[in-house]
Amino acid sequence: MLRIDETSGTLVAPQASGLVQESPPDREELLSLVTSSWEAFAGELGIPNVKLLAREPVPYVDLLGLDEEAQRLVVILVTGDTVEWQLGRALGAAAEVAGWDKDKLAEAHESLADVEAGNSPALVLVAGGYDERAIATIEWLAGNHGVPISAYTVAMVRFGGERLLSVRREPAQNGDPSSDVQWMLSGGVPVGAGAASPALHSTAASTPPPA
Repeated sequence: MLRIDETSGTLVAPQASGLVQESPPDREELLSLVTSSWEAFAGELGIPNVKLLAREPVPYVDLLGLDEEAQRLVVILVTGDTVEWQLGRALGAAAEVAGWDKDKLAEAHESLADVEAGNSPALVLVAGGYDERAIATIEWLAGNHGVPISAYTVAMVRFGGERLLSVRREPAQNGDPSSDVQWMLSGGVPVGAGAASPALHSTAASTPPPA
């Protein structure tokens, strides 16, 4: 979990108790926070090897990253809402990036000059929640077809005058999207997403975000 520093507009380590649950930030605020604090946020996602390259390099691609170890692009989509169309939007964004040639890659960011064109990017979805059908589809794509896709739910709690952002990998083991926040509200110790995404670190695919 990360605390939103309202003064600097960045994400920093949290303090402790007295937490009250509230709605996540809207898309624009969440996108700004993630962009300005990528290293901290990537650590919460469990993908610290992903480097953020650009914000909104083309329509429908919120963030573009690079998995430097795998030399694979990563398309990150961010929204604070619970959405049914998130998966379709993400797949469309990935398809566009997969079609970029060498010139388009270099135009998106100078560090992509050596990245092979035509490879499918990894997909990272960050949202306030997901339709059950979207989660089932993500599991099917990743588990049955090896598509490098992972989803994370963000939740917000308030501690006094401060807001704290929680990030959790989906699907949740216990199937309850609000369980992490409820556990913290009952006195638990805030934790981040922890384990790295298999989709990003598999030989089949991997790519991270802009600086």
